[in-house]
Amino acid sequence: MDTHRELVFYRLLLWLLWVPLFLYTAWQALKACESSYLRQRFGLYQANKGAAPFWFHAASVGEVNALLPLIETVRKHHPDRPLLVTTTTISGAQAARKKLSAGVMHAWLPIDYPYAVRRFLITHQPRCAVILETELWPHLYASCRAHEIPLLLVNGRLSARTLRAPQWLRRLYHYTLRQVTAIFARAEADRLGFIALGADGAHVSVVGNIKFAAAPRAEAVSALELGRRYILAASTRDGEEKLIIDAWEKSGITDCLLVIAPRHPQRLRDILRDTGKHAVAVRSRNEPVTPDTTIYIADTFGELPALMLGAEMVIMGGSLVPKGGQNLLEPAALGKAIVFGPHMENFSSETAILLNEEGAIQVNDSDALAASLSSLMQDGARRESLGKNARAAVDARRDMAARYYQALLPWCGSTSPS
Repeated sequence: MDTHRELVFYRLLLWLLWVPLFLYTAWQALKACESSYLRQRFGLYQANKGAAPFWFHAASVGEVNALLPLIETVRKHHPDRPLLVTTTTISGAQAARKKLSAGVMHAWLPIDYPYAVRRFLITHQPRCAVILETELWPHLYASCRAHEIPLLLVNGRLSARTLRAPQWLRRLYHYTLRQVTAIFARAEADRLGFIALGADGAHVSVVGNIKFAAAPRAEAVSALELGRRYILAASTRDGEEKLIIDAWEKSGITDCLLVIAPRHPQRLRDILRDTGKHAVAVRSRNEPVTPDTTIYIADTFGELPALMLGAEMVIMGGSLVPKGGQNLLEPAALGKAIVFGPHMENFSSETAILLNEEGAIQVNDSDALAASLSSLMQDGARRESLGKNARAAVDARRDMAARYYQALLPWCGSTSPS
């Protein structure tokens, strides 16, 4: 397929955006006091005189967390081989520095300018490139191929929006995917999607969802006790809190607190508006839960697993409004009964597994959510069964890091460290 015109247009677009991208990147670097973010995003790296590293790329925090078990598995089997992790966002870098083992290098991935990409690859000279999920950068991928660096996509997944991209962009995706050495997809639907976009079917296979390996363990989490039994609405999105509150009111549950943990805590004012006349306490304000409190807003960071473990059941946000859902594996791994709405497009494989193995309930709307809440709160055995099945589904797939390591081995582990 001749993609010359698409590549010319893409390069022209990048150069037209150079000044806005530079200013935005400079602003982000200034806010975070990370001058290296600006330098590296535009291809300025310090020389690396060590052995060729295994290179892993994780765009942001969620991807870093998903890659951790695989990185630790590779480190275990190749203790002398240097490891490099790149991120796109500053928050991803902060997570990587905090959670990765000592000695794992970090850098920011350059913006997809040819000169920046070349400097990155020449500086670090990676032994192989392992890219998580769907990062399709034409210049980066072509440059990896030109430098004979095996390029491997792990946990490959494609959104419906990517598959519906305009024709010119699909042609660019086709060109980009043809530079990839191998694609290890999350599920069969993703494998077929990559092939539909132009990947060589002989180089695309299904390994599974690596996020199963990163799911938390109940024994490593301390439940958050609020002095009351509670139902948790986790990672809720704009407009969803009102639907959940309406369902909770219709359910007739009176002996249980509703806890709302919004995906974006800065939306507190809007959420408070949707709570109506309920007696509300807000965690960020250190307001206590009293016998009269009916809704508790947990608008803090880093406490979601503890909230999940302490809850009677979990309503997963982003699913009652068209936001694509949120990650189901955290509450599943913690053995919680889970209810979610119809919009789970971004987590379709996890959704299918939990529904097939009777580890979750899917509802179509707020009225159906109300009926499920009422039924489950009256049936402790049913809640326990859902939670047990959910946890078993995760535990059966916790070896995903080992599976991916074996898949990468022919390209990343066939030679000894230089």
